[in-house]
Amino acid sequence: MKHTFLFLESTWTGKGTYYDQNGNPLNAIGQSEIVHLKNTWFINSSMSLSGENPVELKNDYEIMPFENDITSWKSVNPELGTLLGSFAIVEDSIISLFSSEKGEVFGSEILTQINESEYSAKGVLYNAAGKISSWSVQLIREQEI
Repeated sequence: MKHTFLFLESTWTGKGTYYDQNGNPLNAIGQSEIVHLKNTWFINSSMSLSGENPVELKNDYEIMPFENDITSWKSVNPELGTLLGSFAIVEDSIISLFSSEKGEVFGSEILTQINESEYSAKGVLYNAAGKISSWSVQLIREQEI
């Protein structure tokens, strides 16, 4: 099965659980839109977290098209600043490693393909003091662009 997340221009919705640094769960709902230009791919994503003080997390990614099974990316996150990372394809998974430009935060995410329209995404974000957050989200492809 060929990967569809990142590789097809499409809109994906996400639903799952976000965990804060104390392991408290929050419902997470989000959306990602993937657009390809000739030399750069883009993901515009947002995730809303439930709770007493609802929060919206945004990330805008610029991705270099894949060469073989790897590529690099850059993301601007209003809370964390600029993040630099890479994606690697390993069988049914897309693995991402990333850090902030100055290394204050770092993390990883694994997107595992269930079928051509569904992925399971699990990730974690750290700083020098320990875990900041983690998440487990199901991604469903809503439409091709």
